[in-house]
Amino acid sequence: MKQIGLFLLIAILFGGCSSKETLTHGSVEQVNSDYPTGHGLWYYLPETVIQVEIIAEKTVARSGPFFRFSQRFLNVSDVITENKEEWRIVGAKVTTIGRPDKTRLFRVEASGNPSVTALTLSEGGVLHGINVPFVAHGIAKPAKSDQPVISLADINFNDVPFTEDQLIRTSSTAMAEEVAREIYRLRQMRSNILEGDVDLLPPDEGSYAIVMAEIDRKEQSYLELFTGRTRTQKVSRVYEFVPRPGRSLNMVLLRFSHQNGFLDSMDVSGTPVYIEVDVHEQVAHNFLKDEHDKSPNRRGMVYCNPVEAVVRVIDRTLLLNEQKVNLAQFGQLMRMPADLLDANNVVVEMDVSTGALKRISYK
Repeated sequence: MKQIGLFLLIAILFGGCSSKETLTHGSVEQVNSDYPTGHGLWYYLPETVIQVEIIAEKTVARSGPFFRFSQRFLNVSDVITENKEEWRIVGAKVTTIGRPDKTRLFRVEASGNPSVTALTLSEGGVLHGINVPFVAHGIAKPAKSDQPVISLADINFNDVPFTEDQLIRTSSTAMAEEVAREIYRLRQMRSNILEGDVDLLPPDEGSYAIVMAEIDRKEQSYLELFTGRTRTQKVSRVYEFVPRPGRSLNMVLLRFSHQNGFLDSMDVSGTPVYIEVDVHEQVAHNFLKDEHDKSPNRRGMVYCNPVEAVVRVIDRTLLLNEQKVNLAQFGQLMRMPADLLDANNVVVEMDVSTGALKRISYK
């Protein structure tokens, strides 16, 4: 009877060990499909998207109504004589983001609760990590494309504080002369205050600053009637390029015009802005294709070992930016050790743009 009891105890212990082994088992398999084909856990590895932000500067200049009299009444010759709008590129920024690579879809199968089931995914299903909280990545840069751009219609002289004596003049010449007198009067007033004229000196330091600022504002408003007004605004547009093996890595990103600014890449009225991608290693070995039934590590989590590339943004012949980036789609697919994620306390952090391993730890 004691022998039977001992046998049952051993059987229970071995059965418990077998059950525990079964409860902590996971495997990952690549699927030849663009989308999940059934229920279960699925994830994509990312393909790297290059985002290029082109920063331009638009300058709008409007001539003043009295520009013809600037030399005569103010002895000023550096004035705007015609309305114009001009664009110029002042810089370029290069960043990368990750999007689902439809050629790299994986299915996760598990028994129990191994770490491999604790996936953190993006909205598109890209693997962000294991046992890590979700953090939104990327910047909504394309929203900058909607910013209003200044034009000639936005520049006028309606805010100039004309006096009655100026407005009742019957000719442009007489009106310009009256405005010039006011400019000289304001300059004389400023000079008197600076020299300490007691009758004009404001009572305290705060009032002094306000008075001087108002004199400067009025003088500038009147002066712009002769010299003209100029406004400058920085405008940015974001363009995307996805380099892929077997395709050209050089292309016209956009075209640009000094008169019209940003143009479509097919609009020949502008000059081209190129993107060039120099991939250091274009032929990556696919270790997953070498696997067979007897391969020792066929169930480990798949990640990417990306390839370094150099991105150049060129305005005709002028180099705007040159930057090193890592590209997932040219990299190697590799597996983590099969048993690593069978425990439920493993934390894996991944690069969301490339699918590369960043850190493995335990919680």
